[in-house]
Amino acid sequence: MSKRGLSDRRLQGKRALVTGASGGVGRALAVQLAEAGAESLLIARRAEALEETAEMAREAGGRVVTVVGDVANPDDRRRALDAASAKLGGLDLLINNAGIGAHGRFHEASVDRLRQVFEVNFFAAVELTREALPLLREGRDACVANVGSVLAWRGVPHTAEYCASKFALRGWCEAIRPELAKLGVHVLHASPSTIASDFRQNLVERLNTVPWADRPGVSPEKVAQRVLHGVARRRNEVAIVWEDWAIVRAARFTPWLLDWWLKRHG
Repeated sequence: MSKRGLSDRRLQGKRALVTGASGGVGRALAVQLAEAGAESLLIARRAEALEETAEMAREAGGRVVTVVGDVANPDDRRRALDAASAKLGGLDLLINNAGIGAHGRFHEASVDRLRQVFEVNFFAAVELTREALPLLREGRDACVANVGSVLAWRGVPHTAEYCASKFALRGWCEAIRPELAKLGVHVLHASPSTIASDFRQNLVERLNTVPWADRPGVSPEKVAQRVLHGVARRRNEVAIVWEDWAIVRAARFTPWLLDWWLKRHG
C-alpha cells in the first residue's frame, strides 16, 4: 500500500477543524482531507475565498462546514467549536494552520507588530487547542497538528517576530505532547520553509524585503500531504523537503555555521 493510501485509510471518517482555510496550505489541507473521506469544519476571515475552498473540497467528495471568523477572536473560536459539535458530531483532528508574518528590522518595527504576530501564530493556536480538548478527548485517535516553520529551529534577520512566535509554538508542542498523550490526544509539529502561496498577503508590516522572499517555495499541496501523512502515522515532527531537514540539523549541530552565513548574507 502506498503512503498516500495508508494516510487516506487512517483519515477516512475523521472530523477535522482547519484554521486559515481560505488559501494556501489551509485550502490544500481541506481538499486532501475531503479526498481521504474526512469531514471538515473550515474557518478563515475571508468569506469569499473560504467558500471557494469549501466548494473545492465538496467537489473532492468531502462534507464541509464553514465559519467565517478570526481565530484570534474568542467568540469566533467558540462558534467554530460549537459548529463542529453540532454539525460534525465531534472532533478528531485540529489543524492549527492560520498564520501571519512581518518583514523588517526589529528596532524599526511598530510597537504593535510583535503582539499582532503572536496573537495569531501562537495565542490563537494555544487557546483553540485548550478550548477544543473536551471534544478531542472524546474523538477517535485524536490529534492536534500545528503548522509551524523551519524558523522555529533557527531565527533569521528581518523576521524577529515571526521567528519568536514559531519558536514559542514548537516549545509549547514539546511541552504539552506528553501531557496530552495521557489524555489520548497526539501532538504533531510541522516545519515547512518557504511555501509557494499567498502568505505574503498576510504580512502585518513590511518595512523591507528579506533576501529569500522571492525564493521558489514548496507547493501548499506538498506541505498538506506531509502534514496529513504525519497525522496518519502519529509523527511528532514533520519536515517537508530535504532542505528543511538540513536547516533543522544545522541549527542543532552547527549553529556557528548558520551564524557566519547570516552575518554575511542576512
